[in-house]
Amino acid sequence: MLLVSDVLKAIDSFAPFDTSCEWDNTGLIIGSPDQKVTGVAVSLDATEQAITEAIVKGCSCLVTHHPLIFEPLSNINTGTPMGRKIRNCLGNGLAVISAHTNWDLSPRGVNAILGSMIGLVDATPLDSGEAGSGMGLFGAFGKAQEGDELPGMILRKWELSWVKYYNVPQTLSRLAVVGGSGGDLWPLALERGADVLVTADMKYHQIMEAVENGLGIIVADHGEMERVTINELARLLSGLLQTVVVTVDTGGFSAGRVSIS
Repeated sequence: MLLVSDVLKAIDSFAPFDTSCEWDNTGLIIGSPDQKVTGVAVSLDATEQAITEAIVKGCSCLVTHHPLIFEPLSNINTGTPMGRKIRNCLGNGLAVISAHTNWDLSPRGVNAILGSMIGLVDATPLDSGEAGSGMGLFGAFGKAQEGDELPGMILRKWELSWVKYYNVPQTLSRLAVVGGSGGDLWPLALERGADVLVTADMKYHQIMEAVENGLGIIVADHGEMERVTINELARLLSGLLQTVVVTVDTGGFSAGRVSIS
């Protein structure tokens, strides 16, 4: 009989929970380790749609990247979206697990997948010169790339709806990638010798300072950038667990757009 504790052990085998950042909330968020697992659903977020889909598909465990509960709760008001989600999970016996920064830092996780999808080689964690787990990714292309083609290539390979780019050089070979919010790491990308940093949620002044220091910047949507790795998370779990593993809420929410002609 498969238990929630077995799902936790499977995740821990390729994205150890003890590598999570101190500020993070990873592991079992809702439910019991002794709970029976009838199927595993995997999603970027524990949205109401993801929870509903997981229940409808007969899953009793939902694995998400972003934690359902991130900051301490002072109450559980079931009239709020958070309260409804918690009630829905508990009422339907759905355990919820978060693989957040441990999936980011895993050598098989977010940054490694993103780098592989665009053809980076000799990749190491951005915050370390050694192979293995670490924040971000630093790697090189097998041959120099045309700078004006890079944003479009990233857009296609990572299945993004948009990117913004600044100061991308005409030719480049070394790239730093930080899935999700990585604006604070631009000085490290510059120090490692990256031509361009690709990340999300970068603040205006971070971009300005990075560009003034000669670094190229490509900014993508946080959720879109990480969503493309969820299929691999599901595939890894499917190979380790003797149960059905499905992805849910694969589209997520998206922003509206307006253009002025």
